[in-house]
Amino acid sequence: MASEAARRIPLDRRVCIVREGRIDLRPERGAVVLPLIGLAVGLALFAAVALFADSLSTTLLAIMLIAGLLLAPLSAMGVIYSIIGAAVVVERQKQSVRFQQGVLGLGLGTVELVPFWKIERIEVDDFALGDAPSHLPRPAFDLRAWDIVLVKTSGKRLPIGQVISANREDLIDEGFNRSLDAAEAIGAMTEKPVVITAAVEDAPTAESEPSAERGFKPPSEASESQPVESKGIQFRDNG
Repeated sequence: MASEAARRIPLDRRVCIVREGRIDLRPERGAVVLPLIGLAVGLALFAAVALFADSLSTTLLAIMLIAGLLLAPLSAMGVIYSIIGAAVVVERQKQSVRFQQGVLGLGLGTVELVPFWKIERIEVDDFALGDAPSHLPRPAFDLRAWDIVLVKTSGKRLPIGQVISANREDLIDEGFNRSLDAAEAIGAMTEKPVVITAAVEDAPTAESEPSAERGFKPPSEASESQPVESKGIQFRDNG
């Protein structure tokens, strides 16, 4: 029987690919474009050095060679990472979550290995974007963000991925639901509860239907309620 088709959940600069028995958080497809451009420029610099070695000055040739030596390897690593690398891998067979190295490690080396039995919960929290001073015109809308976090039994928090959305009624629910979908997929794979500490519009009761609409509203408007568990999801007020 053919395996179930992979489900893709877009995150910020990553995509959560859910398959039977495995979840990969990988760079989005468009991430390969910039490294490919850098690799092409680096190879072009090497070709220019070889073709015009007799006509260009030594200083210019040295600058072009050094730039090519820096740009080409880094871009090549970026291409490999974008194609086969992954930031986080969740595997049911190995009963573990692997946090892997970034571009310099080609997305293959393991930074931290977390067995399922060391996981306490998967959390969806508000993600602080910060506010940097700027004299440039501000956009017509602000942003909201959510952080998907693995919380170990020791209390250590390991960020898995983020979702950023425009703070508009027609987009904010869609962004929040993407973060919750990814967290639920990871929670189902690891068989751990999903806890929502981000501000939500309505915390469902135990009698709520599974298809109940999930919504978000700013923390200033969030209701102050006790944690409620429904369908394996817990809502927790951090206020």
